[in-house]
Amino acid sequence: MFYAGKLQNIDWKDFLWRPIQNKKAFVIGYQTELQNMHLKLYGSELQIENSLQKFFMGNNYQDFTFSQVLTALDTLNKQLPIDLYKTTLLRADIGFVINHDTAQEVNSWLEYKGKRPLPMIKNNRVYGSEFRQTNNKFKVYDKTFEANKTSGIKLNEQLMRVELKGNYRYFNNRKNSIGIYTVQDLIDPIKYKLLANELLNFYSAIKRNANFDFSKCSTKETRLYGYMNCDVSAKAMKEYHKETYKKDRSQYLKLLAKHKDSQAEKIVLEKLKAKAYYSINN
Repeated sequence: MFYAGKLQNIDWKDFLWRPIQNKKAFVIGYQTELQNMHLKLYGSELQIENSLQKFFMGNNYQDFTFSQVLTALDTLNKQLPIDLYKTTLLRADIGFVINHDTAQEVNSWLEYKGKRPLPMIKNNRVYGSEFRQTNNKFKVYDKTFEANKTSGIKLNEQLMRVELKGNYRYFNNRKNSIGIYTVQDLIDPIKYKLLANELLNFYSAIKRNANFDFSKCSTKETRLYGYMNCDVSAKAMKEYHKETYKKDRSQYLKLLAKHKDSQAEKIVLEKLKAKAYYSINN
């Protein structure tokens, strides 16, 4: 059907498909676009990827409610050559945009389950931070800055976007599985709420800089804070003195909890909860 190995465009299901070549210039599939959606065809497998919100609304800095998600999926399904709802979901992303100072937020991050945040850089400016793991990615970035640099859109508010991206294994192969296996599962309001809660739980688990008054800390506490926040020494202790590192890390987490800035964290969390509630119930 698709003239395997031949470098030529093909018409199929009202789309013009262009060849995809590997490093040896062999044709391994075909690709096309539907607005911002990327469609790639490999044999009998069709991959569809990109932002559903941008497909439906043209941006991802406005609120995107559950009812709008349903309408967007239905609109996309009607334009595709397959039944979208029966397709396997390989990855799901969820995000909310709030009015907040992004730099103030990400500058307070220390770690998430032992992983350090990585800076997000565009045009030589750090505009956010992210945690990357094998099966997921969590990021917070300055949406006002990103929209201007990416699309030339000038937003008057100080917007911060919070996103969680997870693959099939992250959401399903674990205790308390969310159970999103196909696109059909995304139209289940219960599972939609579970996705929102997953983002909120991830955010809540991030360890942050505490409001330390080192004049009131003991010598042991000051040393502990210093070495745990030095990548070189922390890595060395973890690698060569594992049992001591485990005990020290436990004490370090208690130290952070003792001095944590609950008020600042609570402000962002409450804003995110409000956005999640609005999205779920509209």
